[in-house]
Amino acid sequence: MKFILLNFYFAFLLLIALSISMISLENSFAQNMSPHHQWKNTADPDTITCKSGHLLLQKNDGTPTCVMPSTYLKLIDRGYGNYDSSIMSNRPEMMNQLMQNMVSNEKLMHHWHEMMQKNPIIMMNTMNDWVSQMKVNPELMKNILGPMASDPQLREKMIQAMKKHSNMENSLKMHSKWMDSVHHPMMKSGMHGSSCLWCPNYQINSISPSIGFSNSDRMMGIMHEFWVNSGMSYDMHQLMIQNPSHMSKMSEQMMNPILDSIMDDEDLRQQMIELLLEHPEFMNSIRHSDSETNTDN
Repeated sequence: MKFILLNFYFAFLLLIALSISMISLENSFAQNMSPHHQWKNTADPDTITCKSGHLLLQKNDGTPTCVMPSTYLKLIDRGYGNYDSSIMSNRPEMMNQLMQNMVSNEKLMHHWHEMMQKNPIIMMNTMNDWVSQMKVNPELMKNILGPMASDPQLREKMIQAMKKHSNMENSLKMHSKWMDSVHHPMMKSGMHGSSCLWCPNYQINSISPSIGFSNSDRMMGIMHEFWVNSGMSYDMHQLMIQNPSHMSKMSEQMMNPILDSIMDDEDLRQQMIELLLEHPEFMNSIRHSDSETNTDN
């Protein structure tokens, strides 16, 4: 009896192992098949798979194709296919790749920022998302402040924005370390320790080659899909703030709303002050600005 039960147990395990192997083999085979062949076998778009790193695009005639993320937006712009939220929502990895490609595209994001400035609700939602994300992960603030404080022109605009913010001005006056630091002599250029140790590395240009778009309506259609879906927009905002190259470009267009959202929050305001105290070039500019003000007075 024990022998029979033992044989049954091993047979059961063998059956499970074979089933798992067959499923893995089917998935591997499906990924090696072209989307067109997969489509011929089953017309259900949810069963279509692509190679890792590729995005599934449904062409205008209804047939599927797999393309690189950098090609996806170009094809939609040219009317080769359409963005389908149902396809992406069922494929989180593809959705993430698409979002990263969008955030890295300078021209698309420039248009995105322009539309944000024209829509107060979208602007408010974006800033609220960033505030909540920075509270969860304080390191994210470095991706905002680093590019601003390190660029000479953005740095001057940043200083002016801080001076116009009453809560920030009061916090600075009450911060003994800040008040002591602004009266230190200016550091000469090239002195040891004059670089920012916490600033993130980033590229001035976009990560991926930017492409121009011939049909802004199609691109706006994709943006609208993200804006009306709070979960998708939150994820998009998170990818933005995680990308210092993107935040650098964004600061050129709309620095004040970004800084105001930080300076309006007491905890983030204090964190901002502590970071700036550790940025030698920024503190040099503050000292220079104060010396000019005192000279004028």
